[in-house]
Amino acid sequence: MTRGLGCAAVLLSLAAAAAAQVDTTARRDTTARDSTARRDSAAADSLPRYLPVFPAPIPPGPAPRGTRYSFTADSFALSNIQTLSDLLAHIPGVYVARGGIYGAPEPVLYGGRGPAGLELFWDGVPYLPLGRDSLYLDPARISLAPLERVDVVVLPASLRVYLVTLRQRSTATASQVGVASGEVSTANYRGAYLRRWRSGVGLSLVADYNNNGGVSGSSNTPFNSVDLWLEVEYLPNRHLGASYQVLSSTWHRSGGTTTADWRSQRRDGIVRLFAASRDDGLGLRAQASFATASTSRDTAVLDRHLSQGSLEVTSDWPRAHLGLAFRTLDEARPWQLEGSGGWSPLPELTLWGDVRRARYSLGRTGDRAHIAAGLTLPAGLSVHGDVAWARDLQAPLDVADTLQRTVDVAGALRWDRDGIRVEVGQTRRDAFAPIGVPVGFGSVTRLGPVRRTSYFTTHGVVRLLPGLELAGWYFDPIVQGGTDFQPPYHARVSLTFYSRFWRVYRSGIFALRVEAASESWSRGSAGLDSSGAPLTLPGKTFGELNVEIRIAGVTIFWIERNATLATGSYVPGLDYPRHYQFYGVRWLFTN
Repeated sequence: MTRGLGCAAVLLSLAAAAAAQVDTTARRDTTARDSTARRDSAAADSLPRYLPVFPAPIPPGPAPRGTRYSFTADSFALSNIQTLSDLLAHIPGVYVARGGIYGAPEPVLYGGRGPAGLELFWDGVPYLPLGRDSLYLDPARISLAPLERVDVVVLPASLRVYLVTLRQRSTATASQVGVASGEVSTANYRGAYLRRWRSGVGLSLVADYNNNGGVSGSSNTPFNSVDLWLEVEYLPNRHLGASYQVLSSTWHRSGGTTTADWRSQRRDGIVRLFAASRDDGLGLRAQASFATASTSRDTAVLDRHLSQGSLEVTSDWPRAHLGLAFRTLDEARPWQLEGSGGWSPLPELTLWGDVRRARYSLGRTGDRAHIAAGLTLPAGLSVHGDVAWARDLQAPLDVADTLQRTVDVAGALRWDRDGIRVEVGQTRRDAFAPIGVPVGFGSVTRLGPVRRTSYFTTHGVVRLLPGLELAGWYFDPIVQGGTDFQPPYHARVSLTFYSRFWRVYRSGIFALRVEAASESWSRGSAGLDSSGAPLTLPGKTFGELNVEIRIAGVTIFWIERNATLATGSYVPGLDYPRHYQFYGVRWLFTN
């Protein structure tokens, strides 16, 4: 549409110029005047203009194929994803310990590494746990409303999650309104406003409100939250830019028979500055960041405030990357030095890795290194492998935490053909002793030690028919037993129909997506109770359905959790309701 309007404007201007050429053979008429003509008040240029934006704060490539997952804004809207924990559940081997429906705890456990199994970065700045639970992050408490992209780098025993906030490129104003409802008085109201001016100044505002009345007689107690995000930026060109953003999250989970009353407010502020030598993403680039985070209103712990800063310098070439970063975090992490690099010496070969040296309180230091390699083979085949070495802490805030040395290795064979993408791999993880448990984890008071274990994993997508796809993953410890919340025979399978077949609507603006998914696992272990006795994680199967219809900027959705009416839960001592429904509509406007 923009190109069409632009071409029409050019043709009209050419026609006007041709009509206005001076006739040199005729004398000028000095007596004629059109007294009815008025001055043209139309803007000289009212067409939208695309402006530079901050580079996406994700690990730069080149990276081997299969080492990361990317989720875009369409992945949030046209899927079952309601929280960040829902998104991470699509990663093979991830166990989301759901304490119930939205509002209940949904910590993510991966690799048997406790708090060290998950790292989050908000626009490149480490998102650290604060407040009552200063060891484990609950991804479900991080709103997806201000995000346009999520990248997940999968290491053999940990996940690195990079959250990218909305970046308005056009001078045409964009806004969004969302209204959703559901059972147990579920309500969601969302609004967004994004504006860029030709000077490079930008303003973005997002508000997200959620509430549910809970399920009486269960661990699903009433919950409400308010998330606000504001960003002001100035990017006059692709060489310089500055931004300030603040994220405020306030929520309250009511107490019950198995859960404690928890009220919290967290506020994060980030200032970012960057300078680049070139405008195509290559060459030297420097970025400085300063961030603050604070928690308050929690009746169980004192208010806490921390600040962190970083200076990053990178140099990029068409087939290589080199970066160095220095960070100061909080009192438990005075400083850390990081290096990263990637190189593709041949079109078929890619090397990628990073190292870190960290200084902790009480004179402790930690080191870690990771390297990945990928090789492309004929017939759509490729292989990639990872080696992660660490002599590090898992929770620097815990003064009793000690250094643990681990070496984890993973490798996989991948096949990509028309309509088929399949990957088969194996992972070997070292022994580890995780500390602590997430707050509100039911009867689980401690996680048991993890022995050295090998895992078999596979995931893929097969297009059965045009518009019909079968996707899923399977994760299984080869050594009998596995680890806590890493049950044997853990799998997620989904059957999805997606099509724009209804041609009544022009330009393919109509889309229909229907998905039926199932998550299943066999009998496993679930940590220890207060007496030190092991807890059993029963084998379960939970199914869900979701339907989305999109017409231009309008998306109508319906999600049903536990559609198979299964009894039991994801965590011993916590409930998961049956047949919970959530439905609504979201509008996206421009201008």
